[in-house]
Amino acid sequence: FREQRYQVIAETTGISHYPAKNQCYLTLIEKCDITNQVKAAIKARIWGPRFACIEYFEKTTGQEFKDNIQVLLSVRVHYHVQYGLSLDIEDIDCNFTIGKLALSRQAVIQKLLDENPEHIKEVAGEYLTYNKKLSFPPVIQKIALISSAQADGYADFLHELYHNQYNYGFDVDEYLAPVQGQDAHKEIYKQLVRIFESGKKYDAVVLVRGGGSQLDFQAYDSYLLSRAVARFPLPIITGIGHEKNESVCDLMARLKTKTPTKAAASIVAHNHQFATRLQQLQKQIVLKTNEIIISQELVLNAIQNVFVSQTKDLLNQEQKNLKEKINSAIHAANQHIQHEKVHLLRVQFNLQCNTDNRLKNDKFKLQHLASSLQHLDPKNVLKRGFAMVYKNGKVVTDGQALEKNDIIQTRFYTGDVESKII
Repeated sequence: FREQRYQVIAETTGISHYPAKNQCYLTLIEKCDITNQVKAAIKARIWGPRFACIEYFEKTTGQEFKDNIQVLLSVRVHYHVQYGLSLDIEDIDCNFTIGKLALSRQAVIQKLLDENPEHIKEVAGEYLTYNKKLSFPPVIQKIALISSAQADGYADFLHELYHNQYNYGFDVDEYLAPVQGQDAHKEIYKQLVRIFESGKKYDAVVLVRGGGSQLDFQAYDSYLLSRAVARFPLPIITGIGHEKNESVCDLMARLKTKTPTKAAASIVAHNHQFATRLQQLQKQIVLKTNEIIISQELVLNAIQNVFVSQTKDLLNQEQKNLKEKINSAIHAANQHIQHEKVHLLRVQFNLQCNTDNRLKNDKFKLQHLASSLQHLDPKNVLKRGFAMVYKNGKVVTDGQALEKNDIIQTRFYTGDVESKII
């Protein structure tokens, strides 16, 4: 076997790097597809000039050469009397690793299409999802951020967002989860569920992480997480941090960006676009308002001129009418005064005549009354032969009122006589 080269597909484990010596030791294993148990294992090594293939592999695939990755290797069989069989690795097939990831990713996409036809469709080579149909509000301020506090992208996103050149303010709620590892996709999924169950009205959900190898992004190619992103009822922005390829989550999200910094920049740009639009509308409103004001000023000036002219004509006509009415009133007043003067003279004449007649009649009546009063004077009555009887100084008008022995006085015209009733 020593001179033969073989192609081996195996999973790596127990890797020990010694860069100073250009040496790497590891174990290659094969697992059962059903039980995932190791069913074969063999020691392997990379020595000397062949050690450079590790750096080439990592640079080409973006994947660190580490435990638990499946690789296609070009090997030679080596036998040692004391240590037994082992493999000398001469090359690592980069295309196999990249292709395997691509096949796995494509299988996830096809499963998403097959099992979620109402929420995920392929149209003209693009993936149309429920999340992509959602619209961002005019201004994005309330943000739910899913990332790891240890991820470089987490700090990059917040720095770009909070230190934007326009000094826009943002309210960010952090939902922290590991962004790499075997169960990373489950933890990120749980944070999406938390956001949904919180009932908070976020403007957007942002998924970010820092750079890393291609395999480090496998969490974002998982069916569970990609399906949740595609069906999520709030618009999702991804800034997962790898420039070369798109994750399945990128394809399902409302907006994909290459890096966390660009994710933050896209939010700032979105808000600035709205602010710019407002400024444009403000300018348009000002211009339109000025046009309306100028137009209305012309209309008002025309109306004013017509109004002034018509007012002058109306005033002249009313002044003419007023003069005519004044003259007519003066003439009517003069006629009325003359009529009243004649009437007053008649009344004066009648009053004078009536007064003279009344005075004559009243004088005659007074003279008659004076004559009557003179005849009724007690002296004149006594003079005509009558007498007046007094008792105790009071006139006696009834003879029945006198009693025996009463002393009475009888007054005659010529004098008084005292008598006694017997």
